[in-house]
Amino acid sequence: MRTITLELLRHGPPNNQLLSPLTPYLALCGNHSPVTVNVPFEHNQFLHRLSALSYKHGESPRNFYIHDTAQVLGELLSEIPGLTAELNRHEGSGERLTHLRLIISSSELALLPFELSMSPNGFPGAGQHMLLQSQTPICVTREVRRVPELPLDWPTKPRILLIAASPPGFEPVPLQSHLLALRKAIDPWISLKDTSEKINDHLIVIPEATDLAIETACAENDFTHIHILAHGVEYQTDYDVRFGLALHNTRNPDDRASIVDGARLSTILRATRQPEINDLARPAVVTLASCNSGNQGSVAGAGASIAHALHDAGVPIVVASQFPLSFEGSVRMVEVLYNGLLWGEDPRMLLSDLRRRLHSQFPQNHDWAGVTAYAALPQDIEKELLKMKLLQSNRSINVALSMADKVTFKFYDSIAKSTKSNRDRIETTDRDTEEAQRRIEFAKKKLNSLLLQPDANKAEIYGHLASTEKRQAEIMQEESDKSVKLLQRAGEYYWEAFQSDRANNWGVVQYLSLLVVLSRLFNGAAILDERQKKFQSELWILAHAISLRDLQSRQKESRSWAIGNLVELHLLATIMDDWPGKPPQSESDTKAREFAAQLLETEGEASFMVYSTQRQMARYVDWYPRFSNLDSVQGLASALVEELPSTWDDSNK
Repeated sequence: MRTITLELLRHGPPNNQLLSPLTPYLALCGNHSPVTVNVPFEHNQFLHRLSALSYKHGESPRNFYIHDTAQVLGELLSEIPGLTAELNRHEGSGERLTHLRLIISSSELALLPFELSMSPNGFPGAGQHMLLQSQTPICVTREVRRVPELPLDWPTKPRILLIAASPPGFEPVPLQSHLLALRKAIDPWISLKDTSEKINDHLIVIPEATDLAIETACAENDFTHIHILAHGVEYQTDYDVRFGLALHNTRNPDDRASIVDGARLSTILRATRQPEINDLARPAVVTLASCNSGNQGSVAGAGASIAHALHDAGVPIVVASQFPLSFEGSVRMVEVLYNGLLWGEDPRMLLSDLRRRLHSQFPQNHDWAGVTAYAALPQDIEKELLKMKLLQSNRSINVALSMADKVTFKFYDSIAKSTKSNRDRIETTDRDTEEAQRRIEFAKKKLNSLLLQPDANKAEIYGHLASTEKRQAEIMQEESDKSVKLLQRAGEYYWEAFQSDRANNWGVVQYLSLLVVLSRLFNGAAILDERQKKFQSELWILAHAISLRDLQSRQKESRSWAIGNLVELHLLATIMDDWPGKPPQSESDTKAREFAAQLLETEGEASFMVYSTQRQMARYVDWYPRFSNLDSVQGLASALVEELPSTWDDSNK
């Protein structure tokens, strides 16, 4: 993503300066020469504009000031030649989005809704709102100069805190809608059988939030994302007008609201961690579904908007609204942001998407112009996001495959009848089957999208795609034609996984397994060509050699997977066509049992590797023989299922 940095500076402290056409500001854009610009507003004149944009003067004045303010701010930006040059240099480069970093520390400039700006002549999409035009899509984020690039390790295991408050005297907030949106956002990582305790690993809710309850939660938990749903309140200090959040009163919840300003909220959210007391809580993202949470208020005294204060206190990304925010707009806000953030989508892309959706779906409001984001992103943000995308995809796949296991376990009589098996049959419904299918399809879409990333670990992605195709074939095993086609595609993915990483012996073993099974179909379908059939013995020798090499690995996990591979390789050798040097059947039978015993001794009954190997052996007994001639191997496969008792389940992860 192309990034353009624009900084507006003036002499003096950040506060105690009014807007005036007489005040010169220094505009710095990239490596272009600095220029002096002036804001064409008197302070009181602009406050009147803001009150109209805050829905205080009726529909007609609001519509007028939306257009007029957008026009004036666009003309202000057009006075910066470096910005015009940078935007046009980017035009037509093929990038999906341009990120405009707006660095401002002066309080009076923070009042200006640059997000509302119209594209002036010379800018892409001239005559349209700058952040809505499609010629060169732009996302604007704000930063505080004295908070440069904050160190940010993008959270790979998100945990959300939902804070909601509607104290006496205030209209109830749409908590249920926000909670439902967040619950849907975490759904890919939640199994149907997960308890509330498991869900709390992803999402915690404080429904009638007080300052003490929030501080306690932040001190005792490691939240990566905090979403605040509360009313923004304008209040008067000794000399200033500020905006705060209306929370419930700690001492008497039935009493009037407790108004918390940005500075105090920042100390609450960045509470001292308990019980270590050697660090501060630090969420990576705070979203505020609150009216005027991005509104600066008075500029005379020290202080800032809630969003500005949180960012200044060290929160890397803060999303708020500088105008009143409608209930329906707030719901869309949480849906768009969290459905993307939890998957590792670029927050700048999400902000652009959110703004466009608000504009198109809620034309009666200007919520789209109110969205204000403070962001300090690391230079390698794309790399961090790619890592998170893969991790989150893997986690969602594990949930989907776990659900598929429970649905398909009913097909495996060999495991259920095993005298050494500690696993019970679980009754599943058609809804469970449909849900497992839905999860798998969703996981496949996410994985395929990752293949388009230039730095993606394609071997790992292809391996997961192969597993999901095979599990889907397993679910549909009673429809043999569909199941076979899915197995064929799984084999193609296993081969791609091996091609992407030649040290990936697991991929080549699974590819060989499906080659052997699909070459022995009852209906004689031309699934494999003759070259592939002759290729089987060469693959066996290759996979066997790699697995023997991995037995000498220093990593216990590599050794264990190698043992599991050798169990299956010797099983396959008993049904494959002869080739020079092929082990005798009695030797393969003995070796398969010996490696199974070694795997059980090394890993134990509760390990996933033992479970996975037992489940794979059961496929040769209960699934593959439905459409493939595997009579000669069923006896050995049944014995291996018996000799690999598994007590593994999701709780062992």
